Amino acid sequence: MPSPRQQFGAWAEDAASQFLRQKGYEVLDRHVTSRHGEIDLVAKDHDTIVFVEVKARRNQSFGQAAESVTKTKLKRLRLAIEDYLSKMQWQDREVRIDLVTVEQKKDGAHKVSHLQGISL
Repeated sequence: MPSPRQQFGAWAEDAASQFLRQKGYEVLDRHVTSRHGEIDLVAKDHDTIVFVEVKARRNQSFGQAAESVTKTKLKRLRLAIEDYLSKMQWQDREVRIDLVTVEQKKDGAHKVSHLQGISL
């Protein structure tokens, strides 16, 4: 049985996936793991392969969701992306890293924000 934290993370990834689909993205893969870490979502935006980091917050007590994407996290994500591209034989594809944040409101609603082409 998944923990409440895992359930919240899965809910946030579902919200992010739905948001991206509404923007015209094609979601290709979810929860891709490698020895370097996990890629939350892999999507396609026209001809660009987009690797999406999803961050969620129930409140701001731990800061903004985007603040949790550190240089170390981004470095591990880039290594995981290299593994994925190699496995799929997509080394020649145009790629981008996006960040989708999902903020749960007290009334149960949520707010989704999307930052394209993140880098630190």
